Amino acid sequence: MTDYEYIINQVKKFHFSKWDDDELRKCVDKLPKLSRQELVMLYQSRWLGNETTFKDAIFNLLFKERIEERDKKIKAMNVDELIENLHDENGYGKFIVLEMKERYDSLDDEDRVKIFDTLAETTKANQKWAESKRKQLNADK
Repeated sequence: MTDYEYIINQVKKFHFSKWDDDELRKCVDKLPKLSRQELVMLYQSRWLGNETTFKDAIFNLLFKERIEERDKKIKAMNVDELIENLHDENGYGKFIVLEMKERYDSLDDEDRVKIFDTLAETTKANQKWAESKRKQLNADK
């Protein structure tokens, strides 16, 4: 039985039940050995349905270079560039938000204010995060 056949059998089996963690790990470990065509067929398989963990692993293998390129581009941006590109149509918004939150503690107060002012104008979760950081900054003064 090939790796692809083994994985597809497991995917079919766990389509109707919750994935066993060991089996999921075993299948994910086999993914790099598959051809691009096999990865695409798996990703598009009706048996995966809404299984996000396994689909994400396949997606990351299929688009590894593009993901790395995107991450390098975002990490190279300064705070003003992150803010400027937050609502850009390239779809990097959620990754830019994650980068802002990740950098926040290592920034000076001026950049921190820019970040929480920007995030306070976005989603409710980001607004809540920004408000907690604003309170924390004001309490530290």
